[in-house]
Amino acid sequence: MRRSPLIFLSVALVLGVAVSGAFYYRYRHSPRFALQQLVVSLTNRNYDKFYDSVDLSGIMSHLMAETGRDLVPPEAPTGDFLSQFGWKMGGKVARHLIPRLFETFDKELRKLLNQYFDTLGAREFVALNAAVALADIDQQGEEARVTLKFPQKDGRLRLTMAWNPQLRRWRVVAVNYEDLKNLVRKEFW
Repeated sequence: MRRSPLIFLSVALVLGVAVSGAFYYRYRHSPRFALQQLVVSLTNRNYDKFYDSVDLSGIMSHLMAETGRDLVPPEAPTGDFLSQFGWKMGGKVARHLIPRLFETFDKELRKLLNQYFDTLGAREFVALNAAVALADIDQQGEEARVTLKFPQKDGRLRLTMAWNPQLRRWRVVAVNYEDLKNLVRKEFW
């Protein structure tokens, strides 16, 4: 009769450990954990780890596409052969030139971002941690839409994250152009 409570307690303990392990595993593979690791890498000034979690070329191509919509008409002009030819040539040049431009621009962009990150202090890191903790995350399969809110700056930053099966972690792949523009304007002007 005395063994019954001991067996019950040991089974409950094993089940509790198994359930908490499953929750911990799920949390470690969540977009929120990836965002927290981004903030930790910035706090520790470990920029290589930060850039491993951010698809900088994907973000830049997304931002170029967003800004390009304002500059380029929605469709090629019709009727004028020279305009159509110029339109097609411009598209081909852009497809080949933009990746090469980004390769050279990537190093300079990282250097510029590192200089900015070096200026961040404890107050900014606390705000980043709070924004990540309170982030709205809408995960659908291997894609997550994240909204970070910054009450002090009265702004938000919408990100898109994607699960990378090769790396087995979440990465930031896109940033909302309008949100980024507003945050940069409030931060630097």
